[in-house]
Amino acid sequence: MDAPNDVAVYSMREIASRAEVKPSTMVRLANRLGFSNYNQLRDEFRKRYSESSSGYAARARRLQMQSKSSDSDLANSVKAAEIDNINQTFGALDDEMLAKAAQSLLQARQVHVVGLRKCYPIAYFFHYATRVFFENSRLIGMQPGMFAEEISRIAEEDVLLAISFDPYTRETVEAVKSAETAGAKTIVVTDNTVSPLISGLGHNFIVANRSPSFYRSLNGALAVVQSLVAAIVKEIGEPAVEALERSDKNLRNHNTYWNG
Repeated sequence: MDAPNDVAVYSMREIASRAEVKPSTMVRLANRLGFSNYNQLRDEFRKRYSESSSGYAARARRLQMQSKSSDSDLANSVKAAEIDNINQTFGALDDEMLAKAAQSLLQARQVHVVGLRKCYPIAYFFHYATRVFFENSRLIGMQPGMFAEEISRIAEEDVLLAISFDPYTRETVEAVKSAETAGAKTIVVTDNTVSPLISGLGHNFIVANRSPSFYRSLNGALAVVQSLVAAIVKEIGEPAVEALERSDKNLRNHNTYWNG
């Protein structure tokens, strides 16, 4: 976990030597983690290394090279990746996890939401979809130059929802660390169990985000956030329906929707 890139490129004997253990220990480690041999374990690190270290430009170039192949099938490649992302994401998700996260949000003095750069649409969706339930919800990062001041307002009675993928946006990581320091609970949506966002003070949702494109897929994360919104409605009960009815009536009174 401290040197994943080394695991990807060095031999088992070299890694064992650096860890000051016998090579057979590495084999037992692989077996304990569910792999039949060490090479299978190393292949997982190699895949992560090749994907994360190449950068957006390199992945875009690889996409273009693949698209020139006679057997290229971009649409089906994207489809297969997204189906796999959803299956993996929901394979690690259950109603109890969602209910506990929803309860933490409903008990919070204030809800803070942060998702920057490519993750901003997910953070905005959650903030928008729950605005009628959490009048004290804040979308962090809206005011230029005010980020440090915004995260300094997170208090012990609050909850922070944070979304970020590798490469992790520095400000999002800082927001989680600030929440931890304040003693606040966190709800994290990220892509890896060793993500710097993972916190012991809250709820951690790991999502799959593989994509043949140069940007990571957002569908797994969006599906988790949509599920969380549904869990909030379920926890609130009838008052949630009444709040949504009032909101819908207000929007229609102000001609928000097109009426051809």
